[in-house]
Amino acid sequence: MQVGDLVELSAAGNKAKQNSEVYGYWGMIMEIKGLQHPYMIDWFRPDGTLKRVPMARYEIKFMRGKK
Repeated sequence: MQVGDLVELSAAGNKAKQNSEVYGYWGMIMEIKGLQHPYMIDWFRPDGTLKRVPMARYEIKFMRGKK
């Protein structure tokens, strides 16, 4: 994954209780740092606001369109 990729929560990310504030939203990777949760993601909310949350790789997956 790289900066600019669109992402959503993975199955593991959905199960984690700490990710409930971004459940069902989509995000964009803004930065990648060398930390435990290196991916800094801006999550886009339906009301137009953003929420920046650090995530681990296993918590996110590439965004897919609706089937």
